[in-house]
Amino acid sequence: MIIFGVIGIVLLLWFALVGLWKLMPWLVLAVIVTSTIGLIMDHFIFFIVVVIALIVMYAVGKKG
Repeated sequence: MIIFGVIGIVLLLWFALVGLWKLMPWLVLAVIVTSTIGLIMDHFIFFIVVVIALIVMYAVGKKG
């Protein structure tokens, strides 16, 4: 995710230097949205793994 952030910042600086000011708000919004989605997905996947592990442990404990 850090690599995507660095690439995004480099692209923002490049567009600023070239003079595409109309695209700047959309690019900033795209970086924020993709970073947020990535953060949520990382935590969501971790949450799902923990819930599945707890369910499996509960099932194994109930059998024994």
